Amino acid sequence: MIANSIEHIFNLQRSPIVLAPVIHQFFANSQPREKDLLLSYLILPMVLYPAMQAYLLKANKTSSLRTMCKEQSRLIGLIQNTQQLKPLTHASLLVLRTEQKIEITNSLAVKSLSDVSIANANPKQLEAARRLSIICSDVDIVSIYRTLGFKSL
Repeated sequence: MIANSIEHIFNLQRSPIVLAPVIHQFFANSQPREKDLLLSYLILPMVLYPAMQAYLLKANKTSSLRTMCKEQSRLIGLIQNTQQLKPLTHASLLVLRTEQKIEITNSLAVKSLSDVSIANANPKQLEAARRLSIICSDVDIVSIYRTLGFKSL
């Protein structure tokens, strides 16, 4: 009985409806650029991982991708988590697109169209996503993936 309760809580916390505002928060605080849809696959793995989330919540204007990657413990399992959370990212993007909260252009740029309801979202995750968008704003998308250790996009 307890195992079922824990599974239900986990499923509620990892719902696309609950996590869609986290992805929206990232794109609402960044300027649309070509192929930034690719960054959406990094948002959830980085924001949901406790060590990375703790860093992002403390990040400031001087924080950069290089300082974020300085401590390897923050990046442990990032590639695997990205693959594991890819279906959830797809579903969250679909929720945002269906609700007409974002627009995905032909150049794969993501534009925030309107605000989303954040009533069910975790405030720490929203803030971590906002700060992640600031860190990624000045860096080329391919460079972000390479710096994080990805071999391919």
